[in-house]
Amino acid sequence: MDWINVVQKSLNYIEDHLLENINSESVAKSVFTSSAYFQKIFSIVTGYTVADYIRNRRLSLAGEEIASGRTRVLDAALKFGYETPESFTKAFSRFHGVTPSSAQKSSCSLNYFSPMNIQINVEGGFIMTRRLIPNVEKLYENKSENYMFPSCMRSAMSALNEDQAFDFSFFAGVTGDLFTQIWLEPKWRYNDSYSNVCKDTQLPIQYAFDACGYEYAYAGREEIRKNKSGWLKKIVESIDKGLPVLTFGIVGPPVCSIICGYAEKGDMLIGWSQFTGEKTEEEIFDDAFSENYFQVKDGLDRSEALIFFEKKKDRPTIAQSMKKSILNIPALASLESTSQIYFGRNAFQAWADSLMQDEYFQNEEMLDGPLDTYRSCVVQTGTNLYHIEAYLERALALCPGMALQIENLKALFLKEKEAFDRMIEFQGGFFLEANRAALLDRAFRISLSEYVEEIGRLYEDAARSIAGNK
Repeated sequence: MDWINVVQKSLNYIEDHLLENINSESVAKSVFTSSAYFQKIFSIVTGYTVADYIRNRRLSLAGEEIASGRTRVLDAALKFGYETPESFTKAFSRFHGVTPSSAQKSSCSLNYFSPMNIQINVEGGFIMTRRLIPNVEKLYENKSENYMFPSCMRSAMSALNEDQAFDFSFFAGVTGDLFTQIWLEPKWRYNDSYSNVCKDTQLPIQYAFDACGYEYAYAGREEIRKNKSGWLKKIVESIDKGLPVLTFGIVGPPVCSIICGYAEKGDMLIGWSQFTGEKTEEEIFDDAFSENYFQVKDGLDRSEALIFFEKKKDRPTIAQSMKKSILNIPALASLESTSQIYFGRNAFQAWADSLMQDEYFQNEEMLDGPLDTYRSCVVQTGTNLYHIEAYLERALALCPGMALQIENLKALFLKEKEAFDRMIEFQGGFFLEANRAALLDRAFRISLSEYVEEIGRLYEDAARSIAGNK
């Protein structure tokens, strides 16, 4: 019998049924061998008894959930097969060296027992020290959180035990993401948020850190490449202090992710990302959203930027930050376009004009690039309009002195939203799901282009209303 193959199948079975009531007998049965002989072979090949292997894997996963703040001790105990919190705490403490409650409350080293993969050699299965910052909320909890820098800032605030008022909508507003439209050249690129596209200017980053009252340190792509070991050391030091690190591009496309842990003395970085990193940039519209921590080695080879939380500084009130962001709308709407980036009304016009370039709409095989770009524009506009209404309602409650301006702004953005909703209805769905081939019809694209131009005009009207009422 090929015992290596049998043991590998048993490992796969354990991983697939880890949260079920399994033991050495049921695992042996899954690979059609006698329990006594199987346990002997399993121990020879892996170095662990079946019971120890299952226990180590469960406690390793329990450590992740406890440290993330997503699970209560009682719930974790039941989930991972312990009858009482006391027995779970005892096993957890023996494996990790700290109690579950300590792991929840402070940054501490936890052990990680990786799943085994047996090929010619045995890989995984060893225990390595891993440090995780607790209570770092995962990204993309809400599918309207389409801008990753604000989402990462929201997640970081939870880890730093800051006010819950520092949520996604707040950061999307103060960075200017909600009040900016972007179009990138050359054509058929993913048109992302202001905070992502313009991160190297550091303006949206500065807005966010000013609003939450932290100093920050920024390293761009070239700085990182020149001194990867130095920046990796700084990441480890930051995590050891309980301070998460933001990064762009460590997994998947170059959008913001949050590093909240490390293993192997920093050789492996751990955190939350919108993407798993298992799919290519061309596949980002597939179901690529991550449900688990990413764990990457050599992550700085792909990082476009690093942002470190430094010491606290004087913090404005939430009302002051929101007022500042609203008064900044005209400046955002009138950002000067370049040959590579169009802003505001110019971005809407570039979007509309792209629909009239017939050479890109000759047959259905040509539609992938234009369609993905079109969808990214729809997501950008829809995200803005979805959150603007709630953001302005919140500002209205906090800034009564701006009531007339905010009410007027709300009314104008509502007109833009109504035009956007009409366009979505006309095109037959948010992503043109059922109407892809309609883009080959020039008359259909003319109508879409006119809708986009109308939305752009209404956006500009809203922005100018603030400029005229300062």
